[in-house]
Amino acid sequence: MHEPRRVVVTGMGIVSPVGNWPGPLFDNVAAGRSGIRLLPAGERASPVRVAAWIDAPIADGSKGAPPDRVTQLALAAGRSALTEAGLLDRPDLLADMGVHLGTGSGASATMDQAFYRLYGENRDRLAPMTLPRGINNAAASELAIRFGLTGVNHTYSIACASSSSAIGEALRAIRHGYSERILAGGSEALLTYGILHAWHALRALATPDAQVGATCRPFSADRTGLVLGEGAAFLVLESLASAQARGATILAELAGYGASCDADHVTHPSSSGQVRAIRHALADAALDPGAIDYVNAHGTGTPAGDAVEAASLRTVFSQHLHTLPVSSSKAVHGHLMGAGGAVELAIAIIAMQKNTVPPTAHCRVPDPDLGIDVVAEGMRHKTLNAVLSNSFAFGGSNAVLIARRCEEGV
Repeated sequence: MHEPRRVVVTGMGIVSPVGNWPGPLFDNVAAGRSGIRLLPAGERASPVRVAAWIDAPIADGSKGAPPDRVTQLALAAGRSALTEAGLLDRPDLLADMGVHLGTGSGASATMDQAFYRLYGENRDRLAPMTLPRGINNAAASELAIRFGLTGVNHTYSIACASSSSAIGEALRAIRHGYSERILAGGSEALLTYGILHAWHALRALATPDAQVGATCRPFSADRTGLVLGEGAAFLVLESLASAQARGATILAELAGYGASCDADHVTHPSSSGQVRAIRHALADAALDPGAIDYVNAHGTGTPAGDAVEAASLRTVFSQHLHTLPVSSSKAVHGHLMGAGGAVELAIAIIAMQKNTVPPTAHCRVPDPDLGIDVVAEGMRHKTLNAVLSNSFAFGGSNAVLIARRCEEGV
């Protein structure tokens, strides 16, 4: 048996509706600048008018026919993470590196187009690469092929908890000696005609606001629902010993992971399940509730979801709530579904590096029934030594991650 090892973050890459990282992403999140906009008109009218989408070109390095958009986003974010970690020019270290990728819907555009050709245009043949491009592990496989990552290659599809689960399971794999380093995160690109219709039918989406960018208002008394988005984020995780041996810059220590299942309802969250996941993460990190300095909440902006999450936080943090800022960055980048957990953990880590708590933007009047500090007034400067990120999914799956400052040798 291996002695449990400390696991650190040595690189991060994000592509999102509010910018990329490295780049202006965190400045936009901290300033409350929204990437939520009107969707461009398509050939077929969509019932969903507002989303958070990336309009900048995605440089994924593809040659020939481009892969599905979910893979393009994954390649762009993965390359950024590997670059920041100083690994792109180290094939010797990439050779045994693994990939853990989370995605809720996978290659949505490829499958949407395939079904339209079959049922809408009555064609009897599809593009030969429809299946290889459309399977859920296509993005993870392409990351491995593109960068020569011959370690374990796993894809997690757990709705909104996909990338948080991918990162948490990567933490466990490195901690217990199954892998030395893993590129872990998620990608989502589900703004397709069919999926937009499916979400519209669920009646969970926010009513478009007169100020379109303020359509998603987590924890606000006048919140009306979530806003769909697209994006990707990856973290390079490796053992502390590996990072120190190669002189890598350590961004944070990934200290805790907790997971649970409500086993109650497919769409309505359960506070008891969330509480278990948060407490598991705290126990895994060997931290008391009072040691957490900031929570990046799941905070989707739905009336029921925000209320249940607030109840969970009150249960776990109780007397510490008066000093615990809680915010949801979904107010500006939307709900990135399977990629959301990775993006939000990365935002929390950057917040810790900068000692800056990002706000819950557009929270006009904080819901007084929630009983939590939602940082509605704007960014706040505070020393952050440990941060927690929540991801709660349809089906009742919960994944919670904790990162903390890492002083080498401590």
